Amino acid sequence: MSDSAELEHLTSQAEDLLAKLGNIHSPEANALRDRVNRALESTKSALATASESTADAVKNALVSADDFVHENPWIAVGVVAGIAGAVGFLAGIATAPKSRFWR
Repeated sequence: MSDSAELEHLTSQAEDLLAKLGNIHSPEANALRDRVNRALESTKSALATASESTADAVKNALVSADDFVHENPWIAVGVVAGIAGAVGFLAGIATAPKSRFWR
């Protein structure tokens, strides 16, 4: 579970707890309820801002990568070929019979 999903789960649990404790009417309970509500709203706002900024950062990275590939196609082909070769080599090592490979 990701951190944002855990925070969303925690905020929903806190809201459920506040709803269950809604029938307690003392000054201390009301003050606590107000503080928890403010904290929950702040958390929700921070989560929304963080998800928006993360989406913007990913979009900017993808646009930059696209621009680089269009400006330097042969470098991009070389990098992809190198990564594919390394993955193929590691897959070959992982699937090779251990007794034959290490002799």
